[in-house]
Amino acid sequence: MASARAGGVNMALPRQACAAGLAPAAFARYNNRRTVILPFLNNKPETTQNKKGAMEMTVQEKIAALRAAAKANGGDGVLLLCSDPHASEYLPAHHESLAWASGFHGENAFLVVTQEESALWCDGRYYVQADRELAGTGIRCMHDGAPGVPKLTEYLTAHFAAGEVLLVDGSCVPAARARAWGQALAKSGAALRSADVVSPLWAGERPPLPDTPCRLLAPEQTGYTAAEKLAQIRADLKAAGATALAVPELDCVAWLCNLRAADLPCTPLAVAYAFVTLDACTLFLAPGRLKDADAETLAAQGIALRGYGELMDFVRGYAADETVLASPEVLNYDLFTALQENPHFIVKEGADPITARKGVKNAVELKNIRECHIRDGVAMVRFQMDLEAALAAGAPLREADIEAMLQKRRREQPGCFDDSFAAIAAYGPNAAMMHYHAVPGADSPIGRRGFLLVDCGGQYDCGTTDITRTYPVGPLTDEERRFYTWVLQCHIDMARAVFLDYCTGFALDSFARAPLWSHRINYRCGTGHGVGYIASVHEGPQSLRPQNGVVFKPGMTVTDEPGVYETDRVGIRIENELECVHLEDNQYGTWLGFRPLTLVPISLEPVLADELSRAQLDWLNAYHQTVYEALSPRLTVAECAWLRQKTAPLAR
Repeated sequence: MASARAGGVNMALPRQACAAGLAPAAFARYNNRRTVILPFLNNKPETTQNKKGAMEMTVQEKIAALRAAAKANGGDGVLLLCSDPHASEYLPAHHESLAWASGFHGENAFLVVTQEESALWCDGRYYVQADRELAGTGIRCMHDGAPGVPKLTEYLTAHFAAGEVLLVDGSCVPAARARAWGQALAKSGAALRSADVVSPLWAGERPPLPDTPCRLLAPEQTGYTAAEKLAQIRADLKAAGATALAVPELDCVAWLCNLRAADLPCTPLAVAYAFVTLDACTLFLAPGRLKDADAETLAAQGIALRGYGELMDFVRGYAADETVLASPEVLNYDLFTALQENPHFIVKEGADPITARKGVKNAVELKNIRECHIRDGVAMVRFQMDLEAALAAGAPLREADIEAMLQKRRREQPGCFDDSFAAIAAYGPNAAMMHYHAVPGADSPIGRRGFLLVDCGGQYDCGTTDITRTYPVGPLTDEERRFYTWVLQCHIDMARAVFLDYCTGFALDSFARAPLWSHRINYRCGTGHGVGYIASVHEGPQSLRPQNGVVFKPGMTVTDEPGVYETDRVGIRIENELECVHLEDNQYGTWLGFRPLTLVPISLEPVLADELSRAQLDWLNAYHQTVYEALSPRLTVAECAWLRQKTAPLAR
């Protein structure tokens, strides 16, 4: 996905509910609470009425209210961002304050409201979407990284004068970001201060914090008990010269405690914190969310429970001396400040060791992940057969129909309980927008020429999947075939990379880009991201992108998803998940490579075979042979015949 997670499950529950640990009655609530990013709807200047009958403010009215609230709280402006207290990528609706204020529904954005103007920064994935969603709102759209566009910090320095104050909700801003913004403001004599001015304005309509039922995964799913994981983390703390760890990230809390819920869209995590010392661990979770048996299991594993809202008082009142390892990149500003202000704490800045440990999947997780991808491959084969049958029959298909087709086939698979993100089905030029989302009434019909890009994934009781295929749905132009072939070359070059064990995501990212770079084409995103285990579809610390300095290790999983995105013309992406594996040791060092986890045929009809090198062609044919051998035992005779055709060796 170009853009933020086996065994031992009670199979008496509905399959879709198993991995989340939900009883049947709770599952309906869980499955229906998913949110889908809205398409590019223009913001209307007139006031509209919401579903409760109250009058909802327009974006312009919200911006004016934020200006007034800033003044009332002793500030001169407000900064909002896509974040929550846990530095999550996918947010509970309760924390979608930037979307509420601006009408922009993308990720990784920042909104600054001064007394004179307002401006929103978005990255290259969202340039087109932001331009459309902000049209008519009065908010300037800043294409972050584009020529002539000031960086956010430069804007703050230029637009806040000496003595002025910028307000941020410190509970939802990573401390490192707050620090950088404060330094930028200080250059002009201005200052940053924590204050939540959004909540009083949003109070009548703000969704509550999620409180879905929680459940513990079994050791057959995780490989380690919570007690064993605590022992690993305590060893890491000692090695780092620390005695305590504040854990804010939801996937880190989930990994440590083997805890899952359904608090985020498509992401089976619970809103919670943890605080670990060398002899204790406290899980901060809203009361009543765990069954008594699971609470007893946690207690036996050395984990005590306290209420979610008790963390700040716990930190401020902690009276034992500790050296607390804290990452300002993920710990929110208010919590980081509270740690620093406690006289018993020495705050040692450093990365959370849980992030590195969960990034390398253990043997049990890898075994389950491989099974997960076989199930997902079967679902994707049946989906493609359905798609081809509908096209052949002349059925009227629209982009919004594709998600339901995918869900039908995935839910037939054992242990599948949700999507891993809202599926992207983009026909023709729509695919040039990397995070395009189609909804009924605002989508495009699927024609009988060109490409249909489908980016999707599933949550299973044995793993999380993410896959993109670009399907030809009719005649193709020569340009479309060239673009497709070049993307396939990029994909293959990354998948067959061989590298030494000191290589980082920064180094490896270039393996994929060379075929496109040779034609002076690039894509404005990384080549791939880590994938969680029954968790977030986006997971660190590893990724294939120019900014990533994490060294790859065997057991890490990552997506391989290069693409071509030509605005108003075409969008093409081919994505597999890869497992980093050990190849051999020799006098030059330790050699690593990748093994595909995704097992789904890649469309061959658009490929210009003469453009592929012999090594690329051999990889493609070997991959398709692996796909057939893995999936055919679970398919019908007719499905096997179809798959045999789709995976037949490609010749020049």
